[in-house]
Amino acid sequence: MADELSSSVTAVEIVTRSYAVTGHCHGLSEHIRLIDLLNVPKTTHLQLTEVTVREFAGSREIVSTEGLFLIDRDRVLFGRSLESPEEEARRRESRRIDFVEKSKYQMLVFAPPFRIVGDVHVIRDADFSVALPRLFEGFLAITDASIVHEAASAVTWESSFIAVNGQCIEMVCPSLPAGWSWHRAEAQEAGEAQDVASTETPEPDSSAA
Repeated sequence: MADELSSSVTAVEIVTRSYAVTGHCHGLSEHIRLIDLLNVPKTTHLQLTEVTVREFAGSREIVSTEGLFLIDRDRVLFGRSLESPEEEARRRESRRIDFVEKSKYQMLVFAPPFRIVGDVHVIRDADFSVALPRLFEGFLAITDASIVHEAASAVTWESSFIAVNGQCIEMVCPSLPAGWSWHRAEAQEAGEAQDVASTETPEPDSSAA
């Protein structure tokens, strides 16, 4: 089973400010997840093969089927594994020994040009105001994530787990706090009434994971 998991969990999607790259990432294994690889100090570049690059601005694609494709780790905004639900379940089971009790906080994350709504996990009973900024020092996990491109709302993702570059995060706040609104730039330019992105203001989920 270990060999099966090690060889199959290599497909990833890596997103920068301008591109979305899919391919097979070197260095992943049963015990090394994408977020682990991104947080290794000696990792300066991700090495991918069988790559497809999608450009946000022009919606063009570049396909590289031969040789290595390198991505600067510091330019990565977020990344995710493209493993199947079965592979994900096997990986969780293999890492059960590493389980640490954590509390879950639903957050709105500003990482231009993207906005992310998802759950951030902090060690249970830790001081949130201290623990959260420390997560930004590397790549942090966000689960049940919804991501939207601020300038191109058609560019979206839904993912159970992403690794986000903390150095690219400019602001965070409880998801859709009371009084929050997101005005549409196109409505302002047309001189129309400013629309609110959402009129619902659910309470943040700060219960234990």
